[in-house]
Parts: sequence; C-alpha cells; structure tokens
Amino acid sequence: MPSTSEPSISKPSTSDTAQPTDAGALQAEVTRLRELVEPDEAEYTSLKIELWAARDSAFGAEMAAGELRGQVKVLEGQLAQANRNRRWMVERIKAPLRRVKAILR
Repeated sequence: MPSTSEPSISKPSTSDTAQPTDAGALQAEVTRLRELVEPDEAEYTSLKIELWAARDSAFGAEMAAGELRGQVKVLEGQLAQANRNRRWMVERIKAPLRRVKAILR
C-alpha cells in the first residue's frame, strides 16, 4: 500500500515528447525545418562565391605586387648605372681641370 506522504511519480506527458512516427509527418517536419533554414543555405552559397571572388582578387593583387617588385629592381639597376655614369663623367671633367689648375699655380 502506498503511503500518502510520498509524492506519486508520474510519467511525462506524451504530448510534450510526442514525435511524429509516420513518413508523411516526418517529411512535413523536414520541409518545415528546411523552409526555416533555406535563406541561410542561400546565404552560405552567396558567401562561398564572395570568398572565391576575394581569393581571386588577392591572387591578382599578389601578382601585381610581384610585377611592381620587378619594376623596382629594374629601376634600382638603372639608378645605379646612372650614378656610375655620373661619377665617370665628373671624373672626366675634373681631371683636366686639375691639370689646368696645376699649370696655373
């Protein structure tokens, strides 16, 4: 005989934990959930396309940076050659001037 002082333990209500068991109800639930998630799936595809475009842009920017680095190297070489030419020309002018100054002293 159960004592009256102990609370009775009841089973959980089936309405709270009820889950559809037939295929039609399951398919309807999947469709309903898919409708809730569908905009995010489209957004996911859109984001993936944006990611690919950004990757391609970054790749193009790296190629352009490489070309610019090459151009900088060429300009550095041209500047070094111009400096060598300037020093040679200055020496070609100064040497005769030194001889003239030596004669005039």
